[in-house]
Amino acid sequence: MNALWERPDFRRAAGDAWRPGGVELTGRALDACASLGLLAQGGTVLDLGSGAGATLRLLAQRGYRAVGLDKHAECVLPAGVPLPCDACSLVRADLARPPLAAGCCDGVLCECVLSLLDNPQAVLGAVFRALRPGGALVVSDLMLRPGHDLAPAACSCGPDGAEAVCGSAPAGAQSRVAVGSDGSVEDALKNSCLAGARPESAWRGLITSAGFALQRYEDNSRALVELAARMLWYGEGDSRPSGSCACRGVGAGRPWRAYGYGLWITRKEAL
Repeated sequence: MNALWERPDFRRAAGDAWRPGGVELTGRALDACASLGLLAQGGTVLDLGSGAGATLRLLAQRGYRAVGLDKHAECVLPAGVPLPCDACSLVRADLARPPLAAGCCDGVLCECVLSLLDNPQAVLGAVFRALRPGGALVVSDLMLRPGHDLAPAACSCGPDGAEAVCGSAPAGAQSRVAVGSDGSVEDALKNSCLAGARPESAWRGLITSAGFALQRYEDNSRALVELAARMLWYGEGDSRPSGSCACRGVGAGRPWRAYGYGLWITRKEAL
């Protein structure tokens, strides 16, 4: 199963910012951080999962020292050397274990990344250590809408890829996919970029339990709707995340309307 951002139709729809809302949403988040007194111009801001570099360019345009981490970056730090460094602005790194020095930055952007990681709590802990007291963490990610934290477990497709059964378990059983203690969906589609979506309350719990104080939350689900519409246009009539079967890549047969997109602006409180 290909990740959503690897699909040609997604890249045509999303451009070089591979997430709902694109750089417009990032810019609004940065404006909010500035208005809340969380980020001063000239500060060091890390972008986790930089992709094609759209956020790095925006940060540089706004006068920040921008440093990005991405698993496909060309620059590789010597073993044991933590970020930030002066070698380059985009460094290859395993986002599950980011090589961050303590107190190295003033802000961190984590846009549509945590839902892809097996242990987002560990990454949030690393980010907390990397931020200076009073620093800002901006998270935007996929979330499950209320009522969709449980979903029918059975979902199968016919030999031609058409949907055959979706939303009902064999013999009328009421089996449902469970939600783990951290709110993540525990199903066979774990590697899908949508399978890591959590209810807003679960994301909020993960963020605050890592030590961050929530300053602002926004529901930006409209941005996800708009991205899905562009995928419908570029994907030759199929806006589903992968393949022609409605179930594949979404998670136990969930439709697009099961998902939303949230923005959390947080602060590392001074000790």
